[in-house]
Amino acid sequence: MEKTFLPESLQRAAKVKLDEELYSKCALRGWSLTDILEEINPSDPDDVLDAFERQLKLRDIKIAGEGADIIERFFASNDNKILFPEFVGRQIRIGIEQYNKLKHVVATRTRINDDTYKTLYLTNSDEEKRLAKTSEGASLPSVEIKTSEHTLKIYKYGRYLETTYEAMRRKKANVVVVFLRAIGIQIAKDKFADAVDVAINGDGNSNAAEVVNTASTGTLTYSDLVDFWLGFDPYVMNAMVVNKATAQTVLNLSEFKDPEVGLGFLTKGDLVSPLGCKLIVDETMPADKILGLDNRYAIEEVFETGIITEAEKLIRKQIEGTAVSETAGFGKLFNEATKILNISW
Repeated sequence: MEKTFLPESLQRAAKVKLDEELYSKCALRGWSLTDILEEINPSDPDDVLDAFERQLKLRDIKIAGEGADIIERFFASNDNKILFPEFVGRQIRIGIEQYNKLKHVVATRTRINDDTYKTLYLTNSDEEKRLAKTSEGASLPSVEIKTSEHTLKIYKYGRYLETTYEAMRRKKANVVVVFLRAIGIQIAKDKFADAVDVAINGDGNSNAAEVVNTASTGTLTYSDLVDFWLGFDPYVMNAMVVNKATAQTVLNLSEFKDPEVGLGFLTKGDLVSPLGCKLIVDETMPADKILGLDNRYAIEEVFETGIITEAEKLIRKQIEGTAVSETAGFGKLFNEATKILNISW
């Protein structure tokens, strides 16, 4: 019997058969190839590499650092090329995850099995919301959980790869990684814009955010922000979305220009957190408005699939015009967890 010098984790990985059929399973379940490989070859708690990374290691494909391989390395064998679509998809997913703005407004993500979805919401009176104590034998106040009247709008977010195999094959994988992650960031920006629009205008179920005006039109004061913050009870405003001009107005309030308060901004570039809120600056936000939200309860993201690559085309080196996409949408959970402060009215 031939002696092997492979670590046990790679010995197990070597038993996995790589073929295009794995991507058929991905499409059927809405999973990534990494998910499928983890099912076939589960990672142990002490494993440094996940199932996909073990396949790269087994084939000595390096995608990071100065010693990274060229893209052509993925096509050195039939097994290697099966890994290329997941390499592309993983890097785009990492780019999406690196776009921090989205995670600061989304309360939860829900995988769905259809292209239609209705959110849940609570219906109760102001008196019932208090869930007050009752005397012995009396009925407890009730809350009813219903599904929304209208289904959410689900969109396909993605990009086409406008390059050729010939243009990419001699490029280092670590360089290509940067460009793929940048695509992920662009997809996340598109999703963030839609999440903000839903937070402001609602998801089609008559749940646009309540609008509160400042004390004087065209002027934002510290007192306006405090009143706005207090208006969220029993929720807590922990995030604010503003455009650049409004951010400048907020950051130039005298209460936020104290040297100690602004130290993180001066030394690290970390924005001031007004009233303990995460300040998110994005030009998708309308002028002279502040979107406040309790990001634990405000927005639900639903997705039918994760990032999908046209695996068959990539395996056959037909990179130009190949689509990478994700099907997703956004809904309101608790409308009271989002409000708009209108500065000019």
